[in-house]
Amino acid sequence: MTKTRKVFVSLLALVGFGLVGCKGGSENNKESADTTPSASNTATDKNTGSENGKNSTASEFDVNENIVPYTRDTLSGTREGFREKIGLKDAAKSDNVLKKTVQQAASNGDRVTSLSKNEYGIGYFSFDTKADAESKGLKLLNYEGVTPSQESILGGEYKLARNFNYCFAEETDATKKRIVKGFVTYRTKSQEGLTIVKQNGGIVNISASTPTWADLVKGDSELSKINEDHKNVTINFGGSTSVEKIAKALSAAFSKLAGNFVANHNHTGSGDAYVKTQGDKKGQLDIAFASREFKLTDSEKLKEGTYGKICVDGIVVGVHKENPIANITADQLKNIYSNEGTISKWSDISAK
Repeated sequence: MTKTRKVFVSLLALVGFGLVGCKGGSENNKESADTTPSASNTATDKNTGSENGKNSTASEFDVNENIVPYTRDTLSGTREGFREKIGLKDAAKSDNVLKKTVQQAASNGDRVTSLSKNEYGIGYFSFDTKADAESKGLKLLNYEGVTPSQESILGGEYKLARNFNYCFAEETDATKKRIVKGFVTYRTKSQEGLTIVKQNGGIVNISASTPTWADLVKGDSELSKINEDHKNVTINFGGSTSVEKIAKALSAAFSKLAGNFVANHNHTGSGDAYVKTQGDKKGQLDIAFASREFKLTDSEKLKEGTYGKICVDGIVVGVHKENPIANITADQLKNIYSNEGTISKWSDISAK
């Protein structure tokens, strides 16, 4: 055999050996792949919380956790109404009788936001905040076995309820006086005004006989001038934060009917309604609101004819949607909030 042929044969042998080796390696790799868990299976096992891929439930609500109660500040009419209804009247204007664990919020909106971030919290707020609360992951509890609804609140079955009220300043300016009178009439007597109140969470009765705004203007010579140009007139609104949503919706609609006056809103609590219209700070507000009754024979001696009722509202109790309880009683709430109360953990309620 020539030298060239010997080299050629040797090369063929080497190539054949390499092909056999590649084939064997491929089969070994396949076997290795078949016996190694895939990435997708591993992820699935991790998601189910089990190495064997068995389903397991998500972390459950721990009833042995402490309850975190939320409240409003002492200017709040909602706070006052809530405390009186659950038999803790002394806490309406003082924090001294409350547990140290009670957290304070500046408004209905703040309290709803805080509650939505605390799985073990509980708090109260206006019924007209219902949609916002539910959108943020809260649920409303039944109170004394009754579900809060417009029907149960207006019908009186739901007992954790109160009135929304208004008052206004004794205006000396004739133009402001006309606008204020018009606003009160629009809000309390017209189909349009009452519909806005209802659309924004207030509970009112509207019937086929309820007059329209046009009907009311026809019969009043003063109101017939209400649509004159008022774009340079500012009407200041304030008081209850619970009524703020309704007040803003009403003023926005009524301004268009009353010469486009400027509606300035600064809502700081029901306690400022009287004080800033007819009290020590009178003149700061033209129209104000309270989410409770005025103390007409005590510290809020409003002049006859300068105050009245807007609508009925419920005070609702909310918890995180993962909380298993569905009903709460006045006695339980008192024991949750009072510094002498016996309820501190969620198991204290679920066990009852």
